[in-house]
Amino acid sequence: MELVDQVVAYLREGFANINNPKGLLIALAATVFLGSWKQWFPISLVAVIVHIAIEQLAPVLAGEGGAVILPDLTSEAFWTRSLVLFLGYLIIIGIFYFVKRLLFRGGAAHH
Repeated sequence: MELVDQVVAYLREGFANINNPKGLLIALAATVFLGSWKQWFPISLVAVIVHIAIEQLAPVLAGEGGAVILPDLTSEAFWTRSLVLFLGYLIIIGIFYFVKRLLFRGGAAHH
């Protein structure tokens, strides 16, 4: 039961991490490229990579100076956060793609 609680907590945290303008824009862009459910996991993984890259580059792009540094790939916190982001993107991209399929299927049926 503890494992289920942990998974639910990660899903909630993932959704909360993505439910902001940056995360939603990344998810929306990913959904545009998503052609089928088979691509759902790889596209969500790419969304996580883009999310992390934007976070790392944001201070440089904003002109605040500083060097571009890689995240600590050896830390458990990095991988836990990446998993949480991945779960969040799976949820949001899945919802967006489901809606996209409904809209385009419904629109194509009338023509």
